[in-house]
Amino acid sequence: MRKPNVIIIVCDTLRKDIIDLYGGPARMPNLGTFAKDSIVYDNAIAPAPWTFPSHVSLFTGLYPSEHGIHETKKMKMPQIVEAHLRSRHQTIAEYLHGMGYSTIGVSANLMISKVTGFDRGFDDFFTFTHSPWIQSDIATQARNLGADMAQVAAMLMKRGDAKSIAKYGVEYLKIKLKERAMNYPLKKGAEVVNRKAESMVRKKPFFLFLNYYEAHEPYKGFSDKETQDHLTGVKAISREKVERLKHQYVLEAEYLDSELGRLMDWLKRKRLYDDSLIILTSDHGQAFNEHGFMYHGIYVYDEVVRVPMVIKYPENKKHKKSHGYQSLVGVFGLVRSVVNGEVADITSESAFAESFGNAEFFPESYKHRMWYVERNYERLRKAVYADGFKLDVDGSEGRVVEFLSGSKPASQKKQKREFAKLIGTLKKSSKGGKFILPKA
Repeated sequence: MRKPNVIIIVCDTLRKDIIDLYGGPARMPNLGTFAKDSIVYDNAIAPAPWTFPSHVSLFTGLYPSEHGIHETKKMKMPQIVEAHLRSRHQTIAEYLHGMGYSTIGVSANLMISKVTGFDRGFDDFFTFTHSPWIQSDIATQARNLGADMAQVAAMLMKRGDAKSIAKYGVEYLKIKLKERAMNYPLKKGAEVVNRKAESMVRKKPFFLFLNYYEAHEPYKGFSDKETQDHLTGVKAISREKVERLKHQYVLEAEYLDSELGRLMDWLKRKRLYDDSLIILTSDHGQAFNEHGFMYHGIYVYDEVVRVPMVIKYPENKKHKKSHGYQSLVGVFGLVRSVVNGEVADITSESAFAESFGNAEFFPESYKHRMWYVERNYERLRKAVYADGFKLDVDGSEGRVVEFLSGSKPASQKKQKREFAKLIGTLKKSSKGGKFILPKA
């Protein structure tokens, strides 16, 4: 039996309801064309609200509470990376490599790289960044001091190092000029992802993993200081600014669609399209102040954890969709079934999203606001989706954050049976007794 190629496309930070395929404002015709050959899933849930644990779940088929590679009060990025490098959970790439597949990864997100341990099982793994800010050591040093040049200058003056202000100022100006020349941040490297993938695929069967970064912040008009002020409770971002940023997010999605079209055209030209399993999804969504929070991480609201999932099966075969939910943790099992010629279904009766605190680093200038971060962000959170309902619990206090029927608030009194059932599902999924549940 000929093994199908396997292609997993992660459109980093792309929330479901922004896409026209799901009724949103972003016009993505190439995704729509791809959807005609595929099954469009309506209830896909990211297992975590940010990149690192969500990708680990995608690759291992385990929830964050199972694989343990996630943020806590004590585990921030260095410790998370170290834990991942030590991890021995089998990955999709390792499994397919053992099946004789050529395994290739291309990532425009530095978090998903060889350095962070995501290359396990891959023959070749290429990671890059299109951001001129991250490519500058001086800018990185400055960002550890403050969120804008004024804050950096103030911190340098406080340290008695006024002579360094000019150095940082000149570097900021150079980077701004680079941004304009590169059309950054609209373009965040999708063209490079496509070119690199085309050059790396050499033999069949192959497993190709792609991470596109376009939908991730920053956007045109994005401000580090506004973001940090908002996150630390100094000052909220205005409603007008939020709407402008969301509009830029839509434009990013539309630009990404043009590059997805180029990828699909290349696959068809090379006769790699029809006999491939192609899974297109996202690692998490993006919030625009719907619940008083910007961007992603920390919370498990729908705008952060409901993601697109479009799957084209080999030879464009389709089967009847089951009722229920799809999780990124189900991708490994689906791939295993399909490559072994079995009938596969990624849908399950329930799905979870988990968060364990804050993984964000703040510049030195925000040290006085860390009490706010501690109080609001360093908490356990878990959401369960089942039977058309969602229960979102603050597991540090045993407090119900949301109880929804579809997307609308449900009544615990009227839907008492459904509420109790969701509490029971959470009990079964929570380990170690650290997660406090409310009473049904």
